[in-house]
Amino acid sequence: MSPSKRTTASSASDFVQLLREFLTAHEALESVFTRYPHNEMPFAAFRELVGDDDRAVLYRLKEKSHALFRFEGLASEAVRREALFDLAVGSLFHEAMKLRESLYQREVYAPRIALLREASDEGADDLFVEFDRILAKSVSRLDEVVSEVRTLLEQTRDQLRRLLIERARDRVVTRCLLSRRRQVDLAFPEGFEGLLDAMHGNVGQGLVEAARALLESAYFVEAASTLREAEEDAGVGGAEVDRLRLYAVGMQAFMDGDYTLSIETLASWADAGAPEIEPDFARWAASALSRIGRLVEDDAEGKAILKNAQRLQGRLEATSA
Repeated sequence: MSPSKRTTASSASDFVQLLREFLTAHEALESVFTRYPHNEMPFAAFRELVGDDDRAVLYRLKEKSHALFRFEGLASEAVRREALFDLAVGSLFHEAMKLRESLYQREVYAPRIALLREASDEGADDLFVEFDRILAKSVSRLDEVVSEVRTLLEQTRDQLRRLLIERARDRVVTRCLLSRRRQVDLAFPEGFEGLLDAMHGNVGQGLVEAARALLESAYFVEAASTLREAEEDAGVGGAEVDRLRLYAVGMQAFMDGDYTLSIETLASWADAGAPEIEPDFARWAASALSRIGRLVEDDAEGKAILKNAQRLQGRLEATSA
């Protein structure tokens, strides 16, 4: 597969979908394993986790992994790591299917066989002996299969951690971790903050990258909250956080209809040299300002707001071109 095709196949958004499925699967599996002793685990609790269609989270995880990471050849170390993760996911799925089948045999087949044995004639004795052998083998391996599933779940998580570190520059990945913080804390031994530290060098910088991704998607309130948390990390530059917060506050003020505050805050953001540093943000801010004329009243106050908006819009367009 050519590098360009591989890049397309392994896009950040596709990887984020895979990450969500893994976190969901990990939480669901651990919940079942924690809630029930092996000898009391009901088939119904496991039936929805693994199956042959996309209603089952482990099936979705397997299919997304195969779509992303099934390549011809192992041309680079990065591809080999992806292939190893895909192999771990596939193994996890198949071991989980074994567990599902064992639970089904114990809970559904065994009672049916018992009923049939009572109603059958002597000519079926050999068949029931075989049924007993199959069921006994399946049930006796239940603890072993559960252990294998749990081990593979941990190993799959460890391989995913390596892929996450490689994708630290994909801000949407860090944003996904932020949005699934509780699940990340459950899945990874070092928790959310430890994972951010491994990916970005410190927790604060990871939060800044997540905030940038939120700003790019116009989640301004959430971005401002994330930036406040990032400030608590001494390794984060204050100027960058202050600049991004001004943009978040200014754009949210526009969304709220407070155009005076929006213009004043975005002007402060521009005074900090932001348009040259963040040209995309400057273009989005200019686009928002261009709509103010249709949103304010045609009175003295409205005309003053429009004049200030047009002045700032021209400044942003000139510096971000």
